[in-house]
Amino acid sequence: MRTGSLKILGFCLLQCLLAAGPGSPAFSRVLKVCDDVSDPMTLDPQKQFSEKNYTLCWQIFDGLVRFDPDGKIEPALAVSWARVDGTRMRFKLREGVAFHNGEPFDAEAVKFTIERYLDPKTGFPAMFFIDSLARAEIVDGHTVDIVTKYPDGILLNRLAGLVLMVPPKYIKEKGDDYFARHPVGTGAFVFKEWKQGSAIELAANKDYWLKGYPRTDGLVFKFIPAGKQVEALLAGELDLLTDLPGTQTLKVMGSPNLTVLKKPSFYTMPFSLNLSSGPLSSVKVRKALNHAVNKENLIRYDLLGNGKPIATLSMPGETGHNPSLKPYAYDPGKARELLSEAGYPRGFTLDFLVKKNAERFGNIIASDLKKIGVNLRITLVSDADMIKEFRSGKYDIFTADVPDPLCHFYFIPSIVLFSKSPYAWGGDGDFDKMLLEMVAAGEPGRSGELAEDLDKYVYDNALSVFTYQKTAIYGINKDLRFAPYVSRMPQLSGAYFYEK
Repeated sequence: MRTGSLKILGFCLLQCLLAAGPGSPAFSRVLKVCDDVSDPMTLDPQKQFSEKNYTLCWQIFDGLVRFDPDGKIEPALAVSWARVDGTRMRFKLREGVAFHNGEPFDAEAVKFTIERYLDPKTGFPAMFFIDSLARAEIVDGHTVDIVTKYPDGILLNRLAGLVLMVPPKYIKEKGDDYFARHPVGTGAFVFKEWKQGSAIELAANKDYWLKGYPRTDGLVFKFIPAGKQVEALLAGELDLLTDLPGTQTLKVMGSPNLTVLKKPSFYTMPFSLNLSSGPLSSVKVRKALNHAVNKENLIRYDLLGNGKPIATLSMPGETGHNPSLKPYAYDPGKARELLSEAGYPRGFTLDFLVKKNAERFGNIIASDLKKIGVNLRITLVSDADMIKEFRSGKYDIFTADVPDPLCHFYFIPSIVLFSKSPYAWGGDGDFDKMLLEMVAAGEPGRSGELAEDLDKYVYDNALSVFTYQKTAIYGINKDLRFAPYVSRMPQLSGAYFYEK
């Protein structure tokens, strides 16, 4: 059996190194963060599925396992794990842990949490991504088995990215609505106050299971309109701005109290294509689109240089990324030649659905494709209306920004290509088969090998339009020590202010 022992050793060493880092943490200071423009819909982790909402929830709640800043799995509320058989993994739970209300964290809490995630009445929006889970079975008070419907090679990724433990007694006593506004977890920070339209305040959990953490006295998540965020940072109203525009980096660097931090993130702009009918059912047409997109210009004008071209929907560092693949070369002549071979020498017109915050990106893509005779009629759509518009049947191509919370090749391709996804048109039978084989491989090593094969299949058949990996840019107080997470959803318990 394989265990998490080596991972635990590495985790402990990392904490020691962090604790021995330069400077002394100023525990008395509160970290002021801007990560979003408006309030979250809820603070119930089982009723939300968005990058910004998860960032908030990760400060209040813990999972059995979690990701480190580089996307590697490390222990959290579970101290070790081992595979019992093909569909059963046993977790030894951390003892002496309590929820913020004093309620003990134990195997009963894990069982309740899994059951609540799987209950249709809960309405977990990301149910598609944890659908391998069958149940949790209690072995003893601090040992629990997670049972899956089939062998699942990415079970730990699912748990680390999406599953957060919640308190059974508190939810039963207070109800779902109260819990959504007054959350209780086991995390490094305790919910304090929600000032609607302004901020969410959290206090340090003085009894946190990881000794010496959190390293600040609290967190304040401020909600500030995009156009005023940099102004607030420069005025000292923020210590950390998590989405600094590339156009503002020089202004921030010019401040004596601020600096800029950059890190490649698991974030791209994938395309859903209508693979079942029309021009996009032709592999030659799809390859033509990829040759027509000038990735370097796209990065220059959409990201102001803060990104890297990618060959498929996977990115370096994700489990399953195939490093042998090279991005399609920008070659409009080759693109026109492929269109002619596919029977479209004069091009064609497609209806293009674009998430509102990707309008500039969509316009750049449309400009590139127009040069080879492919015209895109753009319709902008909000988050709230995306699913309805996508399912309307009016569109041929769709794009939106997608981060990868699972740190695995599986996540993004399954959204835009797997036939059962709400964001896939038609699908590809061979892709579906290979995806399911990859997941069912059981052992992560074998699953990773099959993922690389599938990555190559996606590339060879141009099942999407491949663009860039975005570099995340942060504006931070010079006294702040902060480790960006490749998932763009950081744990802030390790952040601290350096006292000179």
